[in-house]
Amino acid sequence: MSPVRLAAPPAERLGEQLGPLLDGSIVEGEGTVLVSVDPSTGSPLARIRAAGAAGVHRAVESASVASALWRGSPFEERARRLRALASAVRDRAEEIASLVAHEEGKPLLEALTLEILPALDHLKFLARHAGQLHLLEPVDSRVPLYAHKQVHDLYDPVGVVAILTPYPLPFGLPLVQVAAAVAMGNAVVLKPSERASLCGLRVGELCAEAGFPPGLVNVVPGRIEEALELVAHPGVHKVFFTGTTDAGRQVMATAGCAPKPVVLSMGGKHPSIVAADADLEMAARGIVWGALANAGQNCGGIERVYVEEPVAHRFVELVLQQVDRVRVGHPLAEGTDMGPLVCEARRKEVHRQVAEAVEAGAKLLRGGELPRGSGSYYPPTVLLAPPADCRLMREETLGPVVPIVVVESLERAVLLANSSEYALTASAWTRSPETAERLGAALDAGVVTINDVAYSYGEPSLTWSGHGKSGIGELHGLAGLREMCRRKAVSFDPAQREAPVFAFTYDEDAVRIARAVARALHGRRLATRLRGVARLLRTSRFRARVPARSFLLSFKRRPR
Repeated sequence: MSPVRLAAPPAERLGEQLGPLLDGSIVEGEGTVLVSVDPSTGSPLARIRAAGAAGVHRAVESASVASALWRGSPFEERARRLRALASAVRDRAEEIASLVAHEEGKPLLEALTLEILPALDHLKFLARHAGQLHLLEPVDSRVPLYAHKQVHDLYDPVGVVAILTPYPLPFGLPLVQVAAAVAMGNAVVLKPSERASLCGLRVGELCAEAGFPPGLVNVVPGRIEEALELVAHPGVHKVFFTGTTDAGRQVMATAGCAPKPVVLSMGGKHPSIVAADADLEMAARGIVWGALANAGQNCGGIERVYVEEPVAHRFVELVLQQVDRVRVGHPLAEGTDMGPLVCEARRKEVHRQVAEAVEAGAKLLRGGELPRGSGSYYPPTVLLAPPADCRLMREETLGPVVPIVVVESLERAVLLANSSEYALTASAWTRSPETAERLGAALDAGVVTINDVAYSYGEPSLTWSGHGKSGIGELHGLAGLREMCRRKAVSFDPAQREAPVFAFTYDEDAVRIARAVARALHGRRLATRLRGVARLLRTSRFRARVPARSFLLSFKRRPR
């Protein structure tokens, strides 16, 4: 086994056979050959041997060994490695951006701003704040009988974590999730999208360069077979999946047979509402960018727009002006705003949804035609008034399409926005703080942004979550870090007492204590409760087992 640099220009990698990354080094895979393709030309970039069942097993075994040592490491050591990882990413930012552009078709600037900068921000956040969860979290007793005990929550590492990631954020997303897992003391087996194998391997290599112990971060390229093999493996303790809803269902069903916990971040159908009092120019710029960034291939990208009727005509004009300025081209070419879709299959699916919407009555204002030439390019497309029941308005599109619906009121806009099985992200545009508050509360989504879009995933302190067909569980922020742990309640009784309060023997004395406790803690009247307290304090067995002072202080503070 020898370390392999993935930084070489893609054309120079065609003769190399890549495979899984185990213990910090590339090894020979045993599965089928994956071909990484440049979506801007359709040409192959590299060939990667999938891990196969044997490779997955080796990766989990390697992670299990590393986990046993890493889980006990001090957080200062973990933070040091996270900072080293951030330095490696920062020093290789241009190279990583080039790799993302080649493998996914994302323009260089987007690779920097939507992948690398958020990754650096998250790494800084983790190095500074993940340690909060390694501290004991005190818990106040609500029961006077136990008020003398010292109780706290402790967050233990899960163990071996499986992380399955998609192609839209091929570098930033897996790196952030891997970093969060190791920050909390876990070992990782990363299974990247088969369309982002090079980026996934690069994440693993950077972790090795940053000094993470061998086996702590392993990467297993592959298809759905490798993903389900990893999820089902008895050595994997928790699964984090980001991807399509259909694949998420398979992951959840497989994990449920174990059973083991899963966090699912799946599809979205982001609605964006434009109120009549909105800054229309800002809304148009934000919505066009939110819909077309990464050629629309973001689970949090805008896929539906609802605009109030009084400003609809002007808003549509501004949207078309913005769309007409978007420069489609090779992701490495200077001045490119939007590159290709990730593959031909994705382009065909986007075009089918657009064509069906037009056939159903939508008015095509821009785009909507398959361009000639190489590469899986698709033009920025704007449709007006697509029917609510067409697939374009119901299913995830993941393409550069802006469907606009005119509504008579904000109430109607909210009703249509919430009429989706997805509930991941939503946005709205208004100058009114009152309207912003109302829309923020009314929109059914895990993340709602007012007068902005697409930034929330890059904010480390914000929780990223969805429900319905959009997922289960939380990512990012302290809530996301808790998902990387097992919470454990720990209690210490410093009082040297005779025995637990209700311990044997079950005699008449024990019965009297139980009845008195019921009166003291749950009596309807104050007089009843006070008589119960007096009875307890007269009982020598109770006094021998429960410190009277802590009991009385807690009883006094206890809410009635």
